[in-house]
Amino acid sequence: MRSTQKQQASNPHAGTRSRNADPESADSDNPRPEEGQHQLETVFHDVRVQFEKKFHFRPISEEAPGRDLLPPLNTLYRCPEYTVPSLQEQKHRLNAVKNRLNDFEISDWHQHTRHRSSLLPILNELRYRVKGEFVTQAFAKLYECVAAYELIDTEANHLYSVHLCEAPGAFVTALNHYIRLNCRPRMAWDWFACTLNPYYEGNCPGNMIPDDRFILHTLDRWCFGVDATGDILVRENRAAIIERSCQWPMVHLVTADGSIDCLDVPEEQEERVSVLHLAETIIALSVLGIGGHFVLKMFTLFEHSSVNLLFLLHHCFEELHVFKPCTSKPGNSEVYLIAKRYRRPTGIDEYLDRIYDQLLLTDTNKPRSTLFDPATIPAAFLEQVTTCAAQFVHWQADVIESNIRFYGTNDPREDERLIEFKKTIAAMFFERYRITPIRATDRIVRGINVAGGTNLNQKESHGTYNERRERGSTLSVLESLQALRERLDHITLTRQPINPDAQFDDMPSRKRGPSYGLTVLQELALTVGKPVLRVKNSKFALISYLRLLNETIDLYRSVIVDEGAVQRQSKNILRTEANGTITVDILAYASISNFDRFEKQLFHTIVCKIMQFVHAAGATPNGTPTQLILENWLALTQFSVGLLYLLKLYVFESIEQVSLTRLALRRLRPDAVTNLLALNDAFSSCMASTLSGATKAILTLVPITSLLDGDFQYAMLNYNNSLCLIYCARLLDAVEKAHMAK
Repeated sequence: MRSTQKQQASNPHAGTRSRNADPESADSDNPRPEEGQHQLETVFHDVRVQFEKKFHFRPISEEAPGRDLLPPLNTLYRCPEYTVPSLQEQKHRLNAVKNRLNDFEISDWHQHTRHRSSLLPILNELRYRVKGEFVTQAFAKLYECVAAYELIDTEANHLYSVHLCEAPGAFVTALNHYIRLNCRPRMAWDWFACTLNPYYEGNCPGNMIPDDRFILHTLDRWCFGVDATGDILVRENRAAIIERSCQWPMVHLVTADGSIDCLDVPEEQEERVSVLHLAETIIALSVLGIGGHFVLKMFTLFEHSSVNLLFLLHHCFEELHVFKPCTSKPGNSEVYLIAKRYRRPTGIDEYLDRIYDQLLLTDTNKPRSTLFDPATIPAAFLEQVTTCAAQFVHWQADVIESNIRFYGTNDPREDERLIEFKKTIAAMFFERYRITPIRATDRIVRGINVAGGTNLNQKESHGTYNERRERGSTLSVLESLQALRERLDHITLTRQPINPDAQFDDMPSRKRGPSYGLTVLQELALTVGKPVLRVKNSKFALISYLRLLNETIDLYRSVIVDEGAVQRQSKNILRTEANGTITVDILAYASISNFDRFEKQLFHTIVCKIMQFVHAAGATPNGTPTQLILENWLALTQFSVGLLYLLKLYVFESIEQVSLTRLALRRLRPDAVTNLLALNDAFSSCMASTLSGATKAILTLVPITSLLDGDFQYAMLNYNNSLCLIYCARLLDAVEKAHMAK
């Protein structure tokens, strides 16, 4: 009886096993009062457990000499990777449960688990009653972590925090909400955050959160590093974060919420994110002040990489906890490490540099080594890791099994229990954490509901795990061709323009160019960073369209195997005509190996063509109006869209989309030449003074805030989306023709 009760207590979604749960029971519709009371008590007990999914690492031995000393520096990365049998046993146990999900259609499964999850009522309360700023699941989880472990000194005069891998920013708004409710009224707070830059087009969308609704309004608080990517695995970017934190007297709190999309390889999640988690930890330990706290999102704790990370944190902090917030999806492996009161051990900076150097040297072709010699990790510590892992596996496996049991069933008693469970956990959440509304003036972004904007690139997943694995396997050219055509047809038939009335002339109301006395030089904001070799994401095309285009290009390149032909194509990508048309060759577009170089070539071609217009107009008695036609131009980057933006405001009177593939820039402004020359001079000067070799490139011409202000962005988005589909169709036709000719 005790084991059954324990199992129910640890599983919020498990149905009660009493005879009243049997729909065929004679009294199932009229349970006795004592049975109803027992079910309420069980629900209440189950709810309480959701707030106690915790593990506290105890000191290994208070008597052991040198307990707080880090292992010697010369012992790092000297041993090959290893496994801990007791942890592998837990891994196999969890995977055996997860494998039962392989044939479930993922969208149906997500709908089922959302229905059973208690998260939505809490989020709805936070959004509509509490009116929190930018409430997401991350908002609720961080609030829980801070409140449950008292990570903020509420009597302090000033708080400094750094937020790693923070997009879209809800950890920041949650922390602000906590501060405004619990800290002294005049406490000052400074923060900055870093993340993979959602505006850098070379970042892979699978590793990045493109939602910028909060970021756009707080750009000065975001550190994207020296190369503008935001990648913390770039040495100069790590240095930039440390340098910025050194402007403060100390850092009290660091949060790290990084992850990588492992939907199609869930069995590899822990190892795939291990490098990222270690990089986050290195930066946190580099910037934290003595006594500061660290919150790190992790997942399972089965591999040597997790053991090493836990051991490092155990040495560096006075307390180490593992916590599963009740607002974290109960069926996933997500946990948060809560490391309290940083010791900053002697020699830690040299230690961290050595670890970071090793991270950057990671080579999948060489035998991999482990951070710590396993001989330096006490057996007592490994026992704690195993106990911790086993406890969280137990909780997660129970939830998955319960969700499987009720998948596709109609059980009125279970529905009744779920309603009571959701109501009770929401009440307990707000009772425990005492979250109430804050004043509108206490928000970070005032006067704008950032959560009310549109996140255009929601993640989409379809099919079962086994089907996705099969699609990811090696396909023949014809199979790949058919699959891409089916996706193209689906997008073409289901696509809907976003704000379809938007026009290219719908420039931001605050910046109407010369009529408001602005000059092209005042608009310019040239920034440099890592060259974009391939456009993987864009604020001016949906990611699903770009992903289809890139996969189509990959197939095209695999069929057109003649490298000489590809190189010849790339040299002839732009064609200019006497009537003022600049055309991008669609087939040659697929051969681009350096998108930055192509953009700069296009920039110079456009400038030269306009100057030809000017000279021709000067030689003509009537000075006839001129127009520039841009055909097949996928303007996907901030640089390209910024160029079009400046051409409209300072060189031409109007932009019009005259067909699905053509943009017409019409009627030169009176000061067009002056503005164009100023733009070209500024560009050339920046190229000459700040760029060295091929390591840096000009990424922007105007601020991203200008490009995303007004309906111009939607006209750009709809045009690019449509042109992406045209590109895909042309390239797939070429693939089919080339393949059939072989």
